[in-house]
Amino acid sequence: MTDFTSDWCIPIRAIIIVSVRHGVGVWFCDGGVMCSYSIDRNGWLPRNRGSIIVLVFVMLCGVLGILLVRPGTTADVWAHVYRVDAMLNGDVLARPVRATSDYHHDAMRNMGGWVSGDVIAFSLVNDRDYVSGLVDPVSITTCYGRRCEVPFNNTAVYPPFAYLPQLAAFAVGRLLRSSTTIQFYLAEILQLGVYFASVCACLRLLSGNVLRWFRWLAGLLAVWMAMPFSFMFSPDSTLAALSLPLACLMVRCVEGNRFSAKDCVVLVSISGIITLAKFAYAPFLLMVLLPMAVYRRMDIRSRLILIGGCAISVLLLLAWVSVGTGFATNPSRVSYVEVVRRRQELLAAPQLFLLRMLYSVIRLQGWSWWEPPLLLLFWTLSIMALTLTVIAWRKNRRCLLFWLTAWVAAAGCVMLIYVAVWMQFTLDGQQGVIGINSRYFLPLVPLLAMQCAAALQSIRQDIVNKPVTSVLRSPAP
Repeated sequence: MTDFTSDWCIPIRAIIIVSVRHGVGVWFCDGGVMCSYSIDRNGWLPRNRGSIIVLVFVMLCGVLGILLVRPGTTADVWAHVYRVDAMLNGDVLARPVRATSDYHHDAMRNMGGWVSGDVIAFSLVNDRDYVSGLVDPVSITTCYGRRCEVPFNNTAVYPPFAYLPQLAAFAVGRLLRSSTTIQFYLAEILQLGVYFASVCACLRLLSGNVLRWFRWLAGLLAVWMAMPFSFMFSPDSTLAALSLPLACLMVRCVEGNRFSAKDCVVLVSISGIITLAKFAYAPFLLMVLLPMAVYRRMDIRSRLILIGGCAISVLLLLAWVSVGTGFATNPSRVSYVEVVRRRQELLAAPQLFLLRMLYSVIRLQGWSWWEPPLLLLFWTLSIMALTLTVIAWRKNRRCLLFWLTAWVAAAGCVMLIYVAVWMQFTLDGQQGVIGINSRYFLPLVPLLAMQCAAALQSIRQDIVNKPVTSVLRSPAP
């Protein structure tokens, strides 16, 4: 086998690199659609052509989605709407209810809370014959004034942190005495605003010529994820929005020149909200501590911010788990007794679940027919990220430890997702893990993509520097 660093390869690599650096690559990144992302330091909104194009595409996708995607056609939308309205009505913690829905058919085991009659009427008018947690009006037996008890087991496990944009929209709508229709669309608009602000934060975090390749990738990811996760009434939208700046912070930590106390505050806040929005992403808290491994001389204030923020997030997570999750999220499929049994089985014999998970991964088991190709793309990206990391930083232990830890955190999120779906959704007797959706892995894509980009840039720099080093060391003729 020919060695990669042989003499005949060096001229070819040099020609390709020079062509890319001084030809089409420079035009595409500096003068084309994705031009340089220089940031105006006097404001938070990027003002150059490439950044504006990215933001325009993001806003266009979001606005078109709000106008074209009708209420009732996104995942579990009515269960989310009921959950938000119930929290504003005082039911922050779910309680037993006797009504049923198209998602929860067992009236004796359902959990929910008080939901306003206007919200119930709005959901019934927008019935799209799509399983989204829509209540069965015939099953409603308990009402008090203009409120009725409605089930939403699958969304009752989410703490209020998961619905901050939606809670704000519904609260403002109530203060203005607006209709439920206006409140619903206001929630989508505020969610789009959160996504737009996250994209702006990404472009600002990756300022500077050194990070321009990562800015280009962040722009592509932001536009790709904008439909429908820039506006959708769901915690998934908040997770998708926050996953972008989290990935950018990881790149800034390794590739940038410094990581300030302000960056630490942003990292702690984003990681904490992601963790509290969905428990499956709790391993993201590991990344809060990674800057201390890269910057060994980090000041005490920054270290206290990172350690304190991580500790507070863990305490809040444990507090909510202890008071807000003592029920089955889908009792019509898996009862709470069965959930407890599976939890004990997982602790006693974790190897049995690992075999089940491996079977599901190899078979690309998904809930819908279009899931296997998307899952295959995700597994390919994950394997690429791990392989490129080992190749790029095999001689740089600090960077290798940083990105391997980030990859392990993403793998931990994947495992917790499979645990949750098996424990709460997979029926007895079914092989593997049934109920996996590719959107569960979407918040992991920006991190893995940035990891691949960082590894490729490191490999590219090594290739560029090797010919120069070999020329300097070669003996005179």
